[in-house]
Amino acid sequence: MKRQFPSIVLLLAGILAVALAGCNSTEDALSVPKSSTSAASAPASSTPLTTGGTATAGTVQTAGALRLDKLQVAPIVGAPVSVVTPLSQRLVADAKTLGVTLAAATEAGQAYVMKGYFSALAENGQTVVVYVWDILDPAGNRLHRIQGQEKVTGSAPDTWSAVPASAMEAIATRTMQEYTTWLAANRPKPT
Repeated sequence: MKRQFPSIVLLLAGILAVALAGCNSTEDALSVPKSSTSAASAPASSTPLTTGGTATAGTVQTAGALRLDKLQVAPIVGAPVSVVTPLSQRLVADAKTLGVTLAAATEAGQAYVMKGYFSALAENGQTVVVYVWDILDPAGNRLHRIQGQEKVTGSAPDTWSAVPASAMEAIATRTMQEYTTWLAANRPKPT
């Protein structure tokens, strides 16, 4: 059974999360529509995560057909959609603020793909969210890894139910900050 969030969430938060009930992965829940800056791109995905903007002036560089400011966020593995939703919303907002254009899975030209893997563990009356993001080139070669953990007070038999939206938002903000720091340090110098 698929679940779809109201369209108002799309407008306000820029995300539509669709997933199977009881799913432990966001395999079909996270994608981005064709960006407005890429006219030659493929059609948008049927389950869009809208970015609401494009890169800021001066951040777009190209290497052949690749846009070095364009990032595709692959489906997140290990966390339920209810927990991924605030993370996704914050990733979209922070990407826009930091001048990163998010690309749809069907879109061509993104320089990087970011894959996220999450786990939640109960530990000494706390819940620890462990996350790993692999930054890949379009061919799937890992270029960089972002990893960390977020501890929250309290635990529950279903560890994910103890994780508040604020914890996932904090992970998203740290992730996008670390990604843009890495990107700035690894961009080819203009010739």
